[in-house]
Amino acid sequence: MNDNPSDETEHSEDLWTERKAASSLTSSEHDMSDQRKEIIRQALKFNIVDIRSYTGYKGDLLVEITTMEPDVIISLKKAAEALEFETVIQKDIISLYKIFCISPSFNIYDLKDDL
Repeated sequence: MNDNPSDETEHSEDLWTERKAASSLTSSEHDMSDQRKEIIRQALKFNIVDIRSYTGYKGDLLVEITTMEPDVIISLKKAAEALEFETVIQKDIISLYKIFCISPSFNIYDLKDDL
């Protein structure tokens, strides 16, 4: 047992201790696809609350767009499907509408379920 108190910020792997640039992080190694860039451009033309782009738990690449206007969701669904995204729409209890634009990525995880 070590009697010396440990400080978690002393780890050499700590991002903030090492002052690594954001461009050196693993999430910054790959460029965003033109398909996802285009749906983000389309979404910014509308009255939206929020937009996020991320990798889903099975490796699919997602763009999540949130709005309070159902007409915006309909327009974004058409735009997303024209860009060959799979789409899922969700409405929550406070009338926030979300559209998930899904771009399947078949080579990220080898253990992905068969379609």
